[in-house]
Amino acid sequence: MGEGLDLFRVRKELKGDARRLFFYLSKRISGYTVEEIKYLSGFSNKALINRCLAEMKRLGIVERQGDRYYVPRPIAEAVSFAFKHYAKIGNKLIARGFVSAIAYAVFLLILVVAYRPATSTLPLGLAFTLILVAIGVYEALRMRSLAKALRAS
Repeated sequence: MGEGLDLFRVRKELKGDARRLFFYLSKRISGYTVEEIKYLSGFSNKALINRCLAEMKRLGIVERQGDRYYVPRPIAEAVSFAFKHYAKIGNKLIARGFVSAIAYAVFLLILVVAYRPATSTLPLGLAFTLILVAIGVYEALRMRSLAKALRAS
């Protein structure tokens, strides 16, 4: 099922209508026909739907059973996690916890430099930064375990 699935590539390349269709398809385990997708999801025509489905097939995140297209539950969970917990910055993907920690540490340092009496809040700010780093580590480890589980299935 997810042997060749690269979650980071999916997070980088799944865009626009294909992303919208992915999240629509991941709602129902039994899947949708192209007609149901056109009627229920608001896509304008079958050509657009087929193009989006082809893009998702290329990425390995959609499967077909008969005339129904669906996203397997483990793939839906892993890709949704990647979209919720990873930020795309340029060509890189970074766990949002790390992005938050870096931003908070920079603003804390700017505050301390610009306003000397704020130095007393530095230990509390550093503790908060460490909490955000821990969240980033959790997100990275969770992504690794989801990718490993997809390769095993």
